[in-house]
Amino acid sequence: MSRACGRHQAAALTLAALCGSACAKPAPTPRAQATAKTPTAEEHTAPKNEGKGKVDKEGDDTEPTGPAWASSTFSPRPGSVGDDRLSDLAEACGAGDVALHLVAQAAAERHDQTGEPMDLEEVSFELRRQGAPYVMPRMWAVEAGESDLPQLPDYVRKWAEAAPLLGQRRCGVGAAEREGRLTISVVAVDVLAELGPLPTAVRSGTRLDLSARLARAPTAATVVLLPPAGAPFSVDAQLERNQLTARFTPTAPGPWLVQIMATHVGGPRPVAQAVVTVGEDPPAGFAQSPVPGEDAFDSSQSKDDALFTLLNAARREHDLPALRRNPALDHVAAQHCRAMKSRGQVSHDTGSGDPARRVEEAGLRPQATGENVALAKTVPRLHRVLWASPSHRENLLLRRWDEAGVAVIEKDDGSLLATEVFIDL
Repeated sequence: MSRACGRHQAAALTLAALCGSACAKPAPTPRAQATAKTPTAEEHTAPKNEGKGKVDKEGDDTEPTGPAWASSTFSPRPGSVGDDRLSDLAEACGAGDVALHLVAQAAAERHDQTGEPMDLEEVSFELRRQGAPYVMPRMWAVEAGESDLPQLPDYVRKWAEAAPLLGQRRCGVGAAEREGRLTISVVAVDVLAELGPLPTAVRSGTRLDLSARLARAPTAATVVLLPPAGAPFSVDAQLERNQLTARFTPTAPGPWLVQIMATHVGGPRPVAQAVVTVGEDPPAGFAQSPVPGEDAFDSSQSKDDALFTLLNAARREHDLPALRRNPALDHVAAQHCRAMKSRGQVSHDTGSGDPARRVEEAGLRPQATGENVALAKTVPRLHRVLWASPSHRENLLLRRWDEAGVAVIEKDDGSLLATEVFIDL
């Protein structure tokens, strides 16, 4: 099986968003929304935190101001929420984290301004901006009066505990107040890795040393870099039990996304991410624009066909040959989508084996096999969140693939599960 086989958990953001959408909706208010993400590791010395909001921090009484980026990305960063009214909510969710409180505060303020919860893709941006390496965020949001606050911890606890726990749950809580009403946001993550300090901005040619302590000893781990332009690529990483180290030197100016992938039961998955901006200021704010291939979306096509069209359109924009559609691989992909739906999980192994085994059981004998899986609200968003992940984009743009199979099925809540299977003949 090739290194690319089993690229996993596309769009941890969207996955988390939709996994949370069916959770408890608090009764006290007419507008309540559940939207849709640790093992203890050694603590690192915390650099000065920068960001928006106010949090009681252990070991740092500096009040962050302004929209600046944190100077480095690292975890853990334990801390309690500064607003005593929110303490019970925070405790009901899980262990407090300084960066998560700041992200939740930003989400609450955005919700208060727009009347809608922050999109989880923007939540991910806020995680990177606050120097948090966490992936797969989930968010819970509600509008309430102060008299409703005693009732909310039970709803938060049920929501937080509804998702399967793989590592240690950490949470952040924030609130915005207007005319006696509170807009509250809760952000939760499932932590599978702790990242040593990695700067968020460097000069071109700066050599960077990455270190991470993984939740439990994985069978494999890798570091994938997504440069400001071009295809993602992996760098050599050393893994000793659950300690990962890697060294890389980014040169192209702009933001680089650094992703750590680890393989446990169920296949590889992202366990930590960071942004390092080279030779310029970090992004001023969250901006969303169409990704390569997205303009080719045709709503008249079936969902399977539409996603396959987007896949090949993205490859064409990068001067890569189009992939042939293989009905046998479509069947493999569809079976895996149904298995994920039945088990309520998004992974590469739902009990029927990894992608290579499932492809071989379909009667195919390729030289290499790869797979992307995702959960999102629409077909364009499926493609977008796959594109946003370095490891999944690596599959989308891998030149060696010859054929692909694609399947998209709808869950009971209306969200879409997708599987893309790739083979090299």
